[in-house]
Amino acid sequence: MKSLKIGFFALLFAAVALTGNAQAGQREGAFSLSPMIGYHVFEGDQNTDNAFVGSFSIGYNITKHWAVELGASYTPTETDQFPAGDEDVDVWAVGVNALYHFNPDGHFVPYITAGFGGMIFTVDNIDDDEDYMMNWGIGAKYFFSEDLALRAELRHIIDMHSDRSWDRDGSDSDKFDNNLMAMAGLYWQFGGAVAPPPPPADSDRDGIPDIRDKCPDTPLGVMVDAVGCPPVERTPPPPVAKPAPAPAPAPAPAPAPARMTKEIITFNLLFGFDKHDITDEMVPVLEQAKGILDEDLAATFMVLGHTCSIGDDQYNQKLSERRATSIRNWLVNNGVKAERLEVMGYGESQPKYDNNTKDGRKLNRRVELQTH
Repeated sequence: MKSLKIGFFALLFAAVALTGNAQAGQREGAFSLSPMIGYHVFEGDQNTDNAFVGSFSIGYNITKHWAVELGASYTPTETDQFPAGDEDVDVWAVGVNALYHFNPDGHFVPYITAGFGGMIFTVDNIDDDEDYMMNWGIGAKYFFSEDLALRAELRHIIDMHSDRSWDRDGSDSDKFDNNLMAMAGLYWQFGGAVAPPPPPADSDRDGIPDIRDKCPDTPLGVMVDAVGCPPVERTPPPPVAKPAPAPAPAPAPAPAPARMTKEIITFNLLFGFDKHDITDEMVPVLEQAKGILDEDLAATFMVLGHTCSIGDDQYNQKLSERRATSIRNWLVNNGVKAERLEVMGYGESQPKYDNNTKDGRKLNRRVELQTH
């Protein structure tokens, strides 16, 4: 009995000490385990001492509101037959219960329970007694993590058809005895459907969460890249110096057009680490890139792939080529002629952003278009 008392207070201390960052609640389809310790009160005429009790149950959440549990409890106690002498009694109760939970999505989840089963009284030097029992009760769970809760319960047990020889009314085979159990412990649920987390805040509704939106005031409808800013960064060509006019015979020939200098168009497409596949998030940016290519159907472009600095140089070189190839294939599959696009990978050799920061590494996983 002393060990049960120590276990009871240790269990309560551990549960209270862990109560932080509480998350709600009952999870549909989850299985559960619940150890508890408490106090068992017997009806006075049962001639049985009140004592500490331990219990353990296995459950299943049919819905968030409804659950079933198979449980067993053990109470080590003694008969109360002074002055005739006391005997050790082991009381076992086994049963099936249904539970209905109120506020199943909250941190604090009260419930009611009812069920049936049996009780077994084993006593030294006296015949054992086996009885049917019914029970009902109230309880509550307080979730302090997604899977773990502190649990407390008060249960009324009706011991049916008692005929124990040490019971004062043992001769009455139809007598019912009333017991109370007050218990507290832990509730652990596992499996089942996990509710998706709420979407992150996106104040300008551009599809990029505020936590990594570098342009938080983008007007509604404007295309953005992986950090919430307009994705196209054009490197403008240097101004072409106008040749000094020179005397020429009339009529003077028209000057030859200046050769177009190379222009780099950067698309930060937020490739995942070690990834080169096209995702749905990239499609609006790729459609914008196709629009730029369609402005001059005679122009040809280099598709330049890049990586961040994490990983082996040789591996990153191959990864950058795969990223550029993925972009080229998407453009070709969406109407751009293949002969207008040439693939080139630079690996990690040309970082545009700081590889020492997480955001910088994300932006360096990029693809660029460069005019020939």
